[in-house]
Amino acid sequence: MFSLDRAVFLRSSALLSSALLCLAAGACGDSSGSSESNAGTVTETDSTTRGDTVDATEGGSATGSATDQGGTETQGQTSAGTDSTSATDSATDSATDSGATDSATDSGATDSATDSVGETEESSTTDGNVCADADVNFAPTVPYVQILVDQSGSMGETFDGQTRWNALSDALFDPQNGAVAQYQSQVQFGLSLYTSNGGFNGGECPVMSEVAPALDNAGAMESLYGMNGPSGDTPTGEAIDAVVPILQGLPDDGPKVIVVATDGEPDTCEEPNPQNGQGVAVAAATNSYDAGVPVYIISVGDDISDQHLQDMANAGLGVMPGDPDAPFWKANNQQGLLDAFNTIINGVRDCKLELNGEVQDGKEEECTVTVNGQDILYNDPNGWQLNDPSEIELVGFACDAIQEGEVDVQIVCTCEAFIE
Repeated sequence: MFSLDRAVFLRSSALLSSALLCLAAGACGDSSGSSESNAGTVTETDSTTRGDTVDATEGGSATGSATDQGGTETQGQTSAGTDSTSATDSATDSATDSGATDSATDSGATDSATDSVGETEESSTTDGNVCADADVNFAPTVPYVQILVDQSGSMGETFDGQTRWNALSDALFDPQNGAVAQYQSQVQFGLSLYTSNGGFNGGECPVMSEVAPALDNAGAMESLYGMNGPSGDTPTGEAIDAVVPILQGLPDDGPKVIVVATDGEPDTCEEPNPQNGQGVAVAAATNSYDAGVPVYIISVGDDISDQHLQDMANAGLGVMPGDPDAPFWKANNQQGLLDAFNTIINGVRDCKLELNGEVQDGKEEECTVTVNGQDILYNDPNGWQLNDPSEIELVGFACDAIQEGEVDVQIVCTCEAFIE
């Protein structure tokens, strides 16, 4: 078995690599043949140094040798990738009796190996079969996460030794522990700040300040955050409605979610006081989910009722009556905020793996997928499935593993099962 090119993809300390092994019987590896007669035995050795690339189409050569018991050795070398050796036992006492001729032919043997990225070897056997090394490289899709932050005046209240506003900034942008700072190379983050100045009575509502999602976006997001501060009201529902079109306008190459961080019960643009906007906010979360954009909610402090948080969480994740409740987060200290963002961001990472080729129809079970060295089964609730010929998805426990820690994923197929 020969391990091929590996693509490494780091997602929150998650290592993803892949390899294709050419396992076609009679098509990959070394082969040798010998015939034995009364006249003697021929042994033949054919070798290729591992780590060197041998390409028959570019003049690569192989050398074979055959030695009979009479001590005669013949070596031949070809430039077309075919290694042919023959030896004839000339011992007259045996040859006269049997007329035997010993021959060993190693024709069209394909020896394929790579030990560095980019090196491949390809040869064809004499019967016309082709065993080609192929890269089964893959990469997970990258999620879009728009963080929707309540900018209302109450965000200036004390929280774990500092203001809620500053604590949230640290949870997002701290160079060592901040969620955006840690994951910005694997997640396309954006930021939306929302408030109002007395609802529609104050003019525009909601008042939004935004940075669109992108990779490596922490600098732009932190700059926008630093130029603003707590002021005004909490039109959460209308703010969600304003963010959904931004995400819908982005390419459909990864999951899109909104993470709401708020410290108070919502109001509305129509009625900024009192804070009676719960129904509008839940309806907005429902509409967002129906539009393909799930909504997660974090309470910064404990001023929001558990009932409203649960209603928002269920609406944002499409929970139906009778289904288990969706999670929400109520953070009362800095670590609680960090844990909330880390859990949500890890959870929205996609378990879909885009291949650089196609798994052939009907040959799915000729591919093996392993997670941390353990085989997972095709079409198993905790294994893998083929969404289309070029997309594998890990499901159940297999997907959980990718989202929760350091993971090594390998895809192994026979030659015939995968086409680049």
